[in-house]
Amino acid sequence: MVGRLINTTKTCVWQRNLPAFASVEVSSYHRRHEMCTSTPTGVNSLRSYSQPHRAVHRWSSATSESKSSSSNEHYDVAIAGGGAVGSALARLLLDDGFGLRGKITRRRPLKVALLEQRSAPSSLDELVSKSQAPNARAYALSPTSLSYLGPSVMQNLVNSQRCGVYDAMQIWEHDGPAQLHFVGEDLNGAIEDGRLVDLHQYLSNTMKDTNDNSNKSKPWLGAVIEDAPLVSAIWDELKADDRIDLLDNIQIKSIDAPSQNSMGKIEPPPPVQITCIRSDKETTLSADLLVAADGANSFVRKSVGNFSLMTRSYGRKAVTCTVELGNSRGDATMGRTAFQRFLPYGPIALLPVWNSNDDAEEQEGKPVYANVVWSTIPSEANYLLSLSPSDFISVLNDHLCQGPNNNPSLLSDSSQSNGGIPFITAIAKEVDSLLRTANTALTMGTWTESASRNYFRMPPRSVNVAGPILGFDLSLSHVVSSAGNGAQNGGYTSPRVALVGDAAHTMHPMAGQGLNLGMGDIKTLALLVKEAVDSGMDVGGTSLFLDRYNQERTLKGWSMVGGVHGLHEVFGCSGSMPGSVIDSSQDNRQGGSVGGIQSLIGYSRSLGMNVVNGIGPVRRALAEVAAGALPRGFN
Repeated sequence: MVGRLINTTKTCVWQRNLPAFASVEVSSYHRRHEMCTSTPTGVNSLRSYSQPHRAVHRWSSATSESKSSSSNEHYDVAIAGGGAVGSALARLLLDDGFGLRGKITRRRPLKVALLEQRSAPSSLDELVSKSQAPNARAYALSPTSLSYLGPSVMQNLVNSQRCGVYDAMQIWEHDGPAQLHFVGEDLNGAIEDGRLVDLHQYLSNTMKDTNDNSNKSKPWLGAVIEDAPLVSAIWDELKADDRIDLLDNIQIKSIDAPSQNSMGKIEPPPPVQITCIRSDKETTLSADLLVAADGANSFVRKSVGNFSLMTRSYGRKAVTCTVELGNSRGDATMGRTAFQRFLPYGPIALLPVWNSNDDAEEQEGKPVYANVVWSTIPSEANYLLSLSPSDFISVLNDHLCQGPNNNPSLLSDSSQSNGGIPFITAIAKEVDSLLRTANTALTMGTWTESASRNYFRMPPRSVNVAGPILGFDLSLSHVVSSAGNGAQNGGYTSPRVALVGDAAHTMHPMAGQGLNLGMGDIKTLALLVKEAVDSGMDVGGTSLFLDRYNQERTLKGWSMVGGVHGLHEVFGCSGSMPGSVIDSSQDNRQGGSVGGIQSLIGYSRSLGMNVVNGIGPVRRALAEVAAGALPRGFN
C-alpha cells in the first residue's frame, strides 16, 4: 500500500513520511479533491500505486446520463488531445520509474484525464490484422523519443513489425558532389558514456527483430512509425490502468483558466474549469493543470488567450505518400537506410517502413514499401498531386534516383563568354576548376576514418503508389513571451496551463524533428509534475515548476526551430538554375549556371557538407544531437 487515509473529523493524514513543509499542501489537496468524507470514524484504504489495475475508467453513455450537468470531476492533470503527444504524456505521468532527482519513488497517485475529440483508437492487434500497406502519416522518431514510449509500447510495436528501423542515413544534393553519411556506429560514444539509451538493451528481453543478425548489434539512428499504430499501442497500455480516465468523443466547449496575475500570491490560483460536451450532455471538469496537446490549431491555446504565436510560411508544400518498391532479384533495397536528396526547391526523402528492412530472400515475391516526403514550392506540389500514380512514380524516380553531380562553375556564362581582362579571366577559371576538383576529392572519402562508410548507394526505384498522395502547407510557428502589466505573458505556460508539441511549435519536416521536439516537451513536463508531487506541492499552482518548464523548453524549442529554419534557407540557395518537375524538357540533373552569390553559397554549402562528413567528431556530434543524446558532462 502507498498509504492509508484516516478520516476522523475531516482531517486527512497520510501514513507515510512527507516533508514537514508539505503537510499543509497535502491536506489542502485532499480537501480539494474530496478524498475526505464526513464519516466520523472509519478507515478507507487507498489502492496500491504499484499493483496493476484492469478496470478502464471511461464515461459510458449510461454513466454520463447519471451525472448532472453541474457535476465537477477533478483531476491533477487533464490532457486535451489523445494523439501521439497527449497519450505519450499520459503514459509518462503514470510511469512509476522516475521520481525526484531521477530516483524511483512511491508517490501519491496522480489522477489524470485524457480528452480526445475522436473515438478511442482500435487495439494494435486489431489494427495490424486489418492493415494492408503502411500509411503515409508517419513519424521519424529518435532513439531518445522511442525510449519515452516505454519498453512495453516499444516491444509491442517491434513485435507487431510496425517499426521501420534505420541505422544509416544518406544525404546528398542535386548541384554538387557533397554527401553526408550517418551510421549507427556514430552513436557508440554517447551510448558508452550513458548519454543515449541503448535500444537493443532496452528491448533485449522480448524484442523480435525481423532483420538479419549482422544488423542487430548496430545502434538505431531512429525508426519510422505510423501514427495509427503508435497511438493504438500507447492507448492499449493506458486502457489497462485505472489511474486514468480516457474520455473519447468529448468536445471542449469552453475553458475558464486563472488570469495571468493570479500566480505568486499566498493562495494558489483556482483550478482550471473545463466545460465539455459528451454524449449530448454538458459537464464540467476541473484540473490543477491543463495540458494542451491538441495540435497546431490548438483550441486550448486560443481559448486561454495568454499565448502569442509567431508564424511564418515557408512558401513550400509537402507531398507525401507510401510507395511500393521494386522487389525483383537485383533491385536495390532500402538496407535500413533513410535517403534524402536536396533539390532546388526542397528535399525529397525516402524513408523505410515496417517491412522494408527484411532480408532480401524474405522480401522476394512480397510487396515492399517506403514512405516519400517531398517538399517543394506550391505550384510544383499541386502539379505532383494532379498526376496519375504511374506518372507520379516516373517523376519521383527521375528526381530521386540520381547520384551527386559536379559543382557548377562559380563564373557565370556571360562572364566567361564576354571576357573582360583575359589574364584575370584565365586565373579565375583555374581557381574555379581547382576548388571544384578539391570538393569532388573530399567526396571520395579521403578524410573519413573508413573508406567503406562514404560510398554512395543509389536509392531503390519505386514501382507503384500504395494509397493516396497527400499534400499539406509548411509553416514555422513558435509561441513567444511578452511582458505586460509587470508580468510575463505567454511562452509555453500560463497559470495552470502548459503547451506541448504542435500546440507550441511547428517546423519544416526536413530534419524529422517535429515530433521529437514534442516528445522532449512531455518528458520535461512529466518530470517536473512528478517533482512537484514528490515535494508535496501543487501540480499546477506553483509558478516554480511551470516557469522551469517554460524556460527549458523555450530555449530548446527556439534552438531546434531556428536550426531547422537555417538549414531550409541554406539549402534553398541553389548553385544552378532549378529544373522544373512540370517541364520535363528542362535538364533537372545539371541545370544551368547562374554564377554570382548564389553559386558561391551553393559551393560553400557543398564544401561544408563534405567537411562535416569527413571530420568524425563533428559528424558524430551532429548524429548525437539528432538522436537526442545528452551533451557531454550532463549524464
